[in-house]
Amino acid sequence: MKPAAGEWYIGIELGNRWTQVSCYHQGMTEPETRSTVAGTELYRIPTAICKQKMTGKWCFGEEASRLAETGEGIYAEYLLNKALKRESIFLDKEYQAEDLLFVFLRKVLRIALPAKGVQAVKRCVFSIKEVTDPMVILLQKMSEKLGFAQEQVIIQDHRESFYAYAVCQEQELWQYDVLLYSCSGEEIWQKRLVSNRKTRPRVTEVEELFLGKLPEDVSQWDFSFARMVQDSMSGRIVSSVYLIGSGFEGNWMKESLQVICRGKRAFQGKNLYTKGACYAGMLEVHQEEAQTVYFCEYKIQEHILMKVTKGDNVSFYPLLEAGCNRHQARKKLRILLEGEPFLELWIQKPGSREAKIESLELTDLPISESERSRLSLSLFSGEEGKILLNIQDLGWGELKPGSGREWEFEIG
Repeated sequence: MKPAAGEWYIGIELGNRWTQVSCYHQGMTEPETRSTVAGTELYRIPTAICKQKMTGKWCFGEEASRLAETGEGIYAEYLLNKALKRESIFLDKEYQAEDLLFVFLRKVLRIALPAKGVQAVKRCVFSIKEVTDPMVILLQKMSEKLGFAQEQVIIQDHRESFYAYAVCQEQELWQYDVLLYSCSGEEIWQKRLVSNRKTRPRVTEVEELFLGKLPEDVSQWDFSFARMVQDSMSGRIVSSVYLIGSGFEGNWMKESLQVICRGKRAFQGKNLYTKGACYAGMLEVHQEEAQTVYFCEYKIQEHILMKVTKGDNVSFYPLLEAGCNRHQARKKLRILLEGEPFLELWIQKPGSREAKIESLELTDLPISESERSRLSLSLFSGEEGKILLNIQDLGWGELKPGSGREWEFEIG
């Protein structure tokens, strides 16, 4: 799967300390991570902003760090957490951290945008450590200010970015389990991608596990990590392994690399999540072609369908599809309901031929067996990941005004 003509994807790995950005479009073999300094591989951009004292110009990246070091600028860092906490930051005057984060994201976005701007971006995907309600609200607000429409933006965690990266490689690399080891400081974490090969599409999940800390004695790191890898791979068939994080820099891995590479392919890098975010955008747009569907706690686990009739043809219309994000669920449509005041939804797991039926009673809807009602349906996400369906009686204009009645249901 590759981007189609005119499709442009942006992946932003957004962290409190560092941010990375990539883009992906037709003609590329893989997503390209952008640097703030042309011709370099300085991909990690501090999540910080600097205001130049002489000119009042806002700077980021290497220029911001340089100005801060020379005393020519006033520097504010760790903008993500400060924005989440709604903190104010004093530079030459008081600013809201949320406003400074917006200035930073606008500059990051510019180095990955197509010539036609925000409107030409098919999907902009934010990859974050953890999807929480406050984070979703913040990033949705940032996205709107950056000029994106709701449907252009995806908010996901690093596990999903790993999944998207892995399944967009050669199939032999994810035929069986795929492992990712990350090391920042001395902590070792493992992500394990597993697929159910019996379902179509293949239901895929990512499990995350803390393996432990490397010892204080650096000379023991190789031995300690080799044991962690050996234990975590025991009894599993592994197709490929990825190593990410600054902790793996240097030449200390000798025995551990032998364990990792035994009968499998291994890769090392720092920009997997930002590239994976680009792949995730493409997978969502071309989900009908995808061989896999990803599940986690913030995903809708089942298809939510409505049985519809058009002429003599009966079919099932997808209100929401399994694998879409609960926190970004939204759909609006109008329907004609015939006969009794009940709306039936069909709930079906991916790969299953069976479905359960939820019958929603529209109490006091004025309709008889020979009549039709014109209804507005709005699906949206509520608190704690609940999916809500709002139904309104629209009526038929002046001939037969709507009753004004409204119903709301929690579904799925």
